[in-house]
Amino acid sequence: MNLNATLIGQIIFVLTLVVVFFTLKFAKGKTPNLPLVGFYAIVLNVIFAPAGWIYCWYWSTKPFLPK
Repeated sequence: MNLNATLIGQIIFVLTLVVVFFTLKFAKGKTPNLPLVGFYAIVLNVIFAPAGWIYCWYWSTKPFLPK
């Protein structure tokens, strides 16, 4: 299998979409500002992917907001 920059870029893009989707899914009902969470998730995944994974984990463990 030939690894080139295009393939690596596509893999990073797909992983970013998956992590951002799950971050937003986990953050729904836990934050009053969901677009900002999505923006942070995208920025963290583009700059340093493991930070985006930790951010996703953070939202998965955070409790829901009281009503």
